Amino acid sequence: MDKFSLGDLFQFEKMVAPVVLKIVYWLGLVGIGIYLLIAIAGGVTMLNRNAAIGLGTILLALVGAVFGVLLWRILIEVYMILFGIHERLGEVRDMMRSEKEPPAN
Repeated sequence: MDKFSLGDLFQFEKMVAPVVLKIVYWLGLVGIGIYLLIAIAGGVTMLNRNAAIGLGTILLALVGAVFGVLLWRILIEVYMILFGIHERLGEVRDMMRSEKEPPAN
């Protein structure tokens, strides 16, 4: 895949979405990390009132974060595959056009 440049934002020769999806992926991971920290803080706070609920909250936060990261990765990969299919179909279209053109004399 070719490098992305700022000029690609103003032309429609290349897809911008794969680059944007990488940024969205990292932002999603940051969001999941923030969720994890907040949930663990809530679990630690709950330890003072009820140890079982506090530990359960911490455990569920960890499991939820791992599950969230896996689902987030799969979702982003599905979108990347869809954009890859779009690019390949463009290549097929261009090859079919070049085959239909008569040879230059």
